[in-house]
Amino acid sequence: MLTIDIETARRFILGKQGLWPGRRWRGIKGTEQAMRAIEYLQLDPLQIIARSHDITLHSRVLDYKPDMWEDVTYKKRKFFDWGGWLAARPMDELPYWRTVMHRERDGDYGDRRIRLIGREHANAIAEMRVILQERDVVSNRDFEKDSASALYYLWQTGEVMTHHRE
Repeated sequence: MLTIDIETARRFILGKQGLWPGRRWRGIKGTEQAMRAIEYLQLDPLQIIARSHDITLHSRVLDYKPDMWEDVTYKKRKFFDWGGWLAARPMDELPYWRTVMHRERDGDYGDRRIRLIGREHANAIAEMRVILQERDVVSNRDFEKDSASALYYLWQTGEVMTHHRE
């Protein structure tokens, strides 16, 4: 059996997350590399001093600016955001996550509230699908509660994706 000392184990774990030996990535390309190494960048809408995802990336990427993760995620489409534990995930993982998203809609797996929204707002969901066909990009803020719930349902079940965040 292979054994390693605690110092090596710590360095491995920190290195895997891009925290040892210091910041190794730089700029926009480095932001993408760091996000891939992290795998799931938890997104935080609250900003007290800085958003947690910006702090996470700043600690790993030299010359990081707060809008870099958005460029990589929404403009370059290298990542997608999803889930109750809102996180940016690599786009090449989307086919696997779609299985989980569809289980939210179809099965007993996941959050029961999603299936409840699907039943209680079925008409609004059907209307939202028509609106999306016509307008392509919509904002949750453009709608009343039923339509906003319908849009959330479509996002949570993998039928629509976030175009950008404001």
